[in-house]
Amino acid sequence: MKEKELLTIASPEWSALQEEDGIRCSQYGAYLAFASSGAGQLSLFFDDDYPDMAWTLTVDGQDEKELLADGRELTVFLEAGQHDYQLTLDQWATGQVAFWQNGLTISQVSYTGAGELTATLPSEGKAGERPYLTFVGDSIVAGEAMVGVEHDRHRPTQSFPALLARQLDRPLNRIAYGGTGLTTSAPFQEPKAIDALWRVGKDLPRRRVQTDQVVVAYGLNDANYGASAEDFAFGLRVYLLELVKRFHQAHFYLLTPWNGKFQDIFKEEAARFDCFTVIDTSDWQIQTRPHHPGLADHEKIAKHLAGIL
Repeated sequence: MKEKELLTIASPEWSALQEEDGIRCSQYGAYLAFASSGAGQLSLFFDDDYPDMAWTLTVDGQDEKELLADGRELTVFLEAGQHDYQLTLDQWATGQVAFWQNGLTISQVSYTGAGELTATLPSEGKAGERPYLTFVGDSIVAGEAMVGVEHDRHRPTQSFPALLARQLDRPLNRIAYGGTGLTTSAPFQEPKAIDALWRVGKDLPRRRVQTDQVVVAYGLNDANYGASAEDFAFGLRVYLLELVKRFHQAHFYLLTPWNGKFQDIFKEEAARFDCFTVIDTSDWQIQTRPHHPGLADHEKIAKHLAGIL
């Protein structure tokens, strides 16, 4: 598959490289989605050896297994009959800043088999397609969770954005990076929240897709690391303007931080627009310290949001 073909099965987290073949992402939860009408073999070839790279294979909406890349290659064996597949990047051995700066590149995808491989994601510009459900935020939105005794595991297919998208039968668009926020108090400043809206790396534009609902979850890192009310109000005001610019004609759902901070600021700043709904999450009882929420908490968040969206 060439770049144009690759993008037909790639989620919006992937962008085509401009000077070489392949597609690149910079965040966990980026996925490939397609259907197959028969048994076959799909192989992903990477431009480099990404250590400890793990993916989740989902078949007909159910997570089936974790797959580990073998050097620069990941091979998936497809089942006989008609099935829908999703391959989701869980994690690999790198820091977030390095991931953003360098990205992860699929240089080629090959398919051999008895059936036909078809894209299942919306076609750009095609009338009547389901719009993407978009989620923007920090590590919890990206799918980082407490799994057993491990407090920093990435489980994007079991995170609340993925759970909700499946429940509503909507394609998922995710823009989420751990440790980020809307002020200089957030522990990670790369990528900045506004930069992430527009790019998947320093010089690589993020693809534009049709979306009519955008769920935003920022402010927890700002609150946890000492941002003042004044600083957060300014950061939020600038960010809301950028959201409107980026996602034309969408409605936005602003989740207040799970720890109850900055609620009045969210209400005051959102009142300047008619396209924002503020959702108070303070009574959802989502535990965020000392570790990330567990998978049961992600299910709880998805259940709350399902009743709102």
